[in-house]
Amino acid sequence: MKKKILITNDLVFGGGVEKLMYDLVMAWHEKYDITVMSYKYDDRFYDVYPSDVNYLSESVPKEYKSNVFVHALSSLNRRYYDATIVSKIESMGFDAMLCMKDGGTMWSGLKYNIPVKYAWNHTDYNSHYYTLSTFGSAEAEVEAMQQYKNIVCVSQDIKKGVCDVIGDPGNLIVKYNPINVENILEKAKEPVVDIDSLDLPKDAQPVRFVSVGRLNEQKGYTFLIEACKALEDEGYNFEVIVVGAQEEWGDETRRIDEAMRRTGAKKIKFIGGRSNSYKYMAIADWFISSSIYEGYSLVSQEAAVLDVPLMLTDCSGVRELLGDSEYGIVMPINVVGIYKSMKRVLDNPELREYYKNKIMERKSIITYQERIREIEKLIEG
Repeated sequence: MKKKILITNDLVFGGGVEKLMYDLVMAWHEKYDITVMSYKYDDRFYDVYPSDVNYLSESVPKEYKSNVFVHALSSLNRRYYDATIVSKIESMGFDAMLCMKDGGTMWSGLKYNIPVKYAWNHTDYNSHYYTLSTFGSAEAEVEAMQQYKNIVCVSQDIKKGVCDVIGDPGNLIVKYNPINVENILEKAKEPVVDIDSLDLPKDAQPVRFVSVGRLNEQKGYTFLIEACKALEDEGYNFEVIVVGAQEEWGDETRRIDEAMRRTGAKKIKFIGGRSNSYKYMAIADWFISSSIYEGYSLVSQEAAVLDVPLMLTDCSGVRELLGDSEYGIVMPINVVGIYKSMKRVLDNPELREYYKNKIMERKSIITYQERIREIEKLIEG
């Protein structure tokens, strides 16, 4: 009889966490009886996930919202459905739960009575401690973490950040996210047809930097805009292509638009979200990340799989991948640091080949099946 696994997250689609969830489901859906539950219902679920995966949502469905008696008080509405979903989960007899995200997602998982529970932490609390409003105190968050068998940190820096900021709950482990190498290599073969500079003769094409990530404050895109404008004013032949959709919440898109208008930067282009970001990475001379904080960036590892040399701001996990700029360029997290690093590679084009060879050497640590097996051991006990 297959083990029954509940995998929970706030979103179905989005960024690195959602990629991790998808990769785990795709690796396991034939072996385990899997249910995915998101906070927000997403009607695109079965456009991507296989039909043998069950899908639930914690959000209050329309039939509850439309009921005049239930809708009389919004708090009653929420509690009424919460009780229903908790009862449903307990009746389904899950053997294990994987809660894919820290903060509110981990907090929400506390209410489910499932024999073995794991929660992931992707946030470096030394750089971005955001969970105080969720748990009320560091002590309360530590106590919440202790209700899980393990808290799975995606890098050593994440583990250190938790211990430094809220204390050690005693059950932290590090498991690196699996990277589906074959899938990346296959998708990267798809031609890119919407980047005008590709139509130029090869020797006339600009040095191409590619960045991939949602348009949120975390990604530091306003830093990148400022750095690009300074280099543009100095006459360098380059372009920056940013692949990423705007988020439904927050106002980072507005700040990006304002920075573009204020600086008049022309050589950085935000092309929006794309279903296949790998083909854009594949045409890059350099992959660049201007992030202010990260966990252990999935997209940077994906670029490494494609042998694209890396320029990454000094977030958690970066030195675990690049060392002290041994396998790629580690940049300070500020406009000047990004500007100087970009200027350096533009002034020294031979660095591209050097760091391409170094990341080809380093990418052997980026695995799929081995990392999947390491996580699977948690379920198998």
